[in-house]
Amino acid sequence: MTTASRTEPVPIAAHATCAAAGVRDGLRAAQYYVRDLANADRFGKGEPERVPFLSRAVAQAARLVDRLMNCGANLSIALFLPSWRKMPSPFTPGLMHDVARGIRDDSLIHNPTFNAYFFRAAIHIAGRYSAPPWLILEHRVDAARRSLGPRADESAPENEMMARILIALAEQGPIARIGAVSEKNRFFARVEPNVAVFAIACVALMFAEEGRPTEAIDEDEFFSVTGALIGPRLPVIAGYIEIHDEAGLARELTDIKSMY
Repeated sequence: MTTASRTEPVPIAAHATCAAAGVRDGLRAAQYYVRDLANADRFGKGEPERVPFLSRAVAQAARLVDRLMNCGANLSIALFLPSWRKMPSPFTPGLMHDVARGIRDDSLIHNPTFNAYFFRAAIHIAGRYSAPPWLILEHRVDAARRSLGPRADESAPENEMMARILIALAEQGPIARIGAVSEKNRFFARVEPNVAVFAIACVALMFAEEGRPTEAIDEDEFFSVTGALIGPRLPVIAGYIEIHDEAGLARELTDIKSMY
């Protein structure tokens, strides 16, 4: 869990929603790996007879648990904190600074703007570039936010701030698994999924900082444009992340932004 803010009380609704997300993440990981160990998704949809009976039974039970768990989490979110499920648009002017504020606030609330943007963006991007099922854990996004708290610097340039955020997210690994990547998106599979997904999310935030570039493009399409632009640079980005070279990664992000 997060550390408590020293400046303002936290409403009970935020605690309840935080608890619901934590329980949901834990159970989702459990059912995902139970289904994986049972080889339930190993065979094609047209070959159900090849799936052993026990695997089918385990898979069906796991999916039922996942549906019930999602219904419970969605109900608690709808009652306590409806904004939880809404991804802040990267086109919102000033969003990058709101994301940074979520780091500095050291808040117990599990879903400040930082969590809301990067968790929902990861779902959008993974869905755009890979096939389901995915396993994306919200509490790991929050762990990245908390790891950045002691190093929060309001005066840091945006490229340095994004470099730190990207390294922290890749290190915490909120994306445990993604599905198959299609041939047309093979650039996406050249690096570890956390690097690819969060690099796109961070660069999109930099690109869109001045507001919506055009009314004819939505968030999903904008993530696709961003992915196409930075695809050839992903191995270089991954190299900087691997050695924790913030300065080198910040320079790379500056060069990428200059292309846009």
